[in-house]
Amino acid sequence: MTKEVSNQLKPELVFYAGSTLLEGPVWDSEAHLIYCVSIPDQIIYRIDPVTTEMRSYKTNGPVGAVVLDKEGMLLSAEKNGIYSIHPETKERTFVTHPNSDERMRYNDGKMLPNGQFLIGTMGDPDVIDNAATLYVIEGEETKEVLTGLTISNGIGWTEDGQFIYHIDTPTRQVKRYAYHSDTKTVSDEVVVAEIPGDSFPDGMCVDLDGMLWVAEYGGSKVCKWNPETGEKEIEIPMPVTNVTSCCLGGENLEYLYITTAKEQDEALSGGLFRVKLR
Repeated sequence: MTKEVSNQLKPELVFYAGSTLLEGPVWDSEAHLIYCVSIPDQIIYRIDPVTTEMRSYKTNGPVGAVVLDKEGMLLSAEKNGIYSIHPETKERTFVTHPNSDERMRYNDGKMLPNGQFLIGTMGDPDVIDNAATLYVIEGEETKEVLTGLTISNGIGWTEDGQFIYHIDTPTRQVKRYAYHSDTKTVSDEVVVAEIPGDSFPDGMCVDLDGMLWVAEYGGSKVCKWNPETGEKEIEIPMPVTNVTSCCLGGENLEYLYITTAKEQDEALSGGLFRVKLR
């Protein structure tokens, strides 16, 4: 049963550049900046939500995700490989390229607290059933974690790092796996949430209480799910149809930052929003 939405949970627009597909928000807790990617526009954005100052980084082809490594460098998952980018000088260094299928591009990715980079793929320009993969990258080493996916999407993990969450969008499910970081393998697959209706689960994040926030593409909302009960606890209506991903941000991680994709005749679609959670 969905709890009543508080009037305080109202999205405010933080950044807008008319992006076709804004995705993958990442909070830099050291510099208090938010990064996100504009996939087909081949751009990484860095935004200061206080000053509204913006910096952009051009990529080599569509960019599915960007993350920060332990040295503060950007890892950018681009059509032609994974690159390390210096956030100030913009110097680029090729790292690795686990995907060898030209029909695919990288999609959603997250940096685990242990420094391992989880990055998935999807068909581009056409979705290809059962052809996508979720990889783990550590340094230049890569390994397949999940195969036979269609659109590898939202990723999260439990606080103790023992489990990861993953979304294969067309299934409309969030699954949890035991994650074995030493062997870079998973086991014990469990469905922890099923998204009803006609919308599709896209990106996601895990909050400080271990709850899941899932963006619904085509659903005009982002929802909070309890992975222990499988129940939806909060629904935040959005002023745009296509909600793509979310992450925690702010000095005390009090905000939920939300990316969206362009929809014809929707003035704010393709923008970055935030909601104050606490």
